[in-house]
Amino acid sequence: MQAVFYSQARNNLRDIINKVCDNFDEYIITTKDNKSAVILSYDEYSSMKETMYLLSSKNNRDRLNEAVDQIENLKFIKKDIDIWL
Repeated sequence: MQAVFYSQARNNLRDIINKVCDNFDEYIITTKDNKSAVILSYDEYSSMKETMYLLSSKNNRDRLNEAVDQIENLKFIKKDIDIWL
């Protein structure tokens, strides 16, 4: 994550957007009165929002944690799924 002042970000906005989208870089933009914001790619933002949504329900969070535990402890059954097209 890189930190830049507002004026530098304004002057290099296209380059910052390209780096954020192409390389998944993140930027902290700070104003002279110490207000800050983060710039990240839309894909990264969407992924974070989806994760937060999935973890917002206790039942879903517990099921996901249980699945992770099963995978980490190699206690799962692999099944092939037939896809009808």
